[in-house]
Amino acid sequence: MRRRMRDRYRRFSYLTDIQGMKTALAEMRGLFFPPQPRLNHEAYRRRTVDPPDEGWFTEAVTNAVTMHAENAMEYPFLGEPVFEKPLVGFACGDDPIFERFKEVIGPFHFTPYEIMRWQALNNGVEPPEPSDVSVVAFVMPLTANTIRDNAACTEWPSERWAQARLIGEMFSQVMVREIVAALMERGILAVAPDATPFFRKQRYPKTGWASPWSHRHVAYAAGLGTFGMHDFLITEKGSAHRLGSFVVNLRLKPNRPRPEDIHAHCLHYRGIPCLRCALRCPAGAITKDGGHDKEACSKRVARSLAYCNRKYHIFIYGCGLCATGVPCEHEIPLPDKGTGP
Repeated sequence: MRRRMRDRYRRFSYLTDIQGMKTALAEMRGLFFPPQPRLNHEAYRRRTVDPPDEGWFTEAVTNAVTMHAENAMEYPFLGEPVFEKPLVGFACGDDPIFERFKEVIGPFHFTPYEIMRWQALNNGVEPPEPSDVSVVAFVMPLTANTIRDNAACTEWPSERWAQARLIGEMFSQVMVREIVAALMERGILAVAPDATPFFRKQRYPKTGWASPWSHRHVAYAAGLGTFGMHDFLITEKGSAHRLGSFVVNLRLKPNRPRPEDIHAHCLHYRGIPCLRCALRCPAGAITKDGGHDKEACSKRVARSLAYCNRKYHIFIYGCGLCATGVPCEHEIPLPDKGTGP
């Protein structure tokens, strides 16, 4: 229905864009999530002898992104996809890096085992061992049109970027829930951590704004990219993307090498003059010595809600200026892409 709307759509989005409000509140307050899919106990007891492997998950996520009807922009960009072909990676549930995240992000951050244990108990079965748990992570690159439009902006996000922010969040949740539900029906425990009642963003004393399941850190754990000066993950498809992940009760093999250096793909951290993301930030939240100021960034992003409502009639906030119009917007930049501030 949303895609059938025309130029008069959501003129009073503070009142009428109910789905946008639910999406924002779900992310910030852990509200309005649908019930978790239930485990098929009969299939679980049989324990399939031919469980899905890495190839199955890569194909499932790729097909879901490239063929799903909900991967579609609204007016005035009808017919355009939100995302291009994804990247998919895997991490073992007992990888020590997940315990490390409790130090780097905070003790509130779930390990794959902890969230899987909750799902198992929620379905009345014995929790699996950490070694029998894996994470499926994916990168959904934004389209060239969205990147181009946002790169042309200097103060607030473009309409394509705002739409991708809202529709992309809804699509990601729908797509992952469908995969998780299909696995649970086959008797395979699975859970999308960001679709559980525990998922909400909060301001923590030492960490600042954070959530109990960071798709960025999980994607790094799966070898999908490294962090840039702007804190976006720089992947082989660049930093203009949306990330997602879910946890399964299967042993899947990591398929991508993970750099030890968490900033390996960022020109600045490689000692090559760049800082283009700092120049692009309208809040001045990125500096050579201070890195990324999450508090200043979040305040600026919060202010974009009024702009997106007034300009685009969408109940959403966002920015992404530092991830576009920069050398890493659509690739891992080569050294000669550095231009200096």
